[in-house]
Amino acid sequence: MTNETSSGYGFGGLLLAFAGGALAATAATLLLAPKSGAETRAQIGDAVGQGGEQIKRARLAAREAAAAAREAFTEAMRGEH
Repeated sequence: MTNETSSGYGFGGLLLAFAGGALAATAATLLLAPKSGAETRAQIGDAVGQGGEQIKRARLAAREAAAAAREAFTEAMRGEH
């Protein structure tokens, strides 16, 4: 079993596409909101910082899940022999 969807993109690709879409939507919302330049720049900076933290957490969770899957597979293969 692979870590790909039927379209051929793996979990990482889907995660990046989701994060990119969320970032684009946030940027568009902030840029189109009627606020001063300083307020908008501050909000963009906050959104980018939060998005970066979310991506870091998602990458860590994906690594941990992959490690657990490898370990479970290895244990299952040892049990068969």
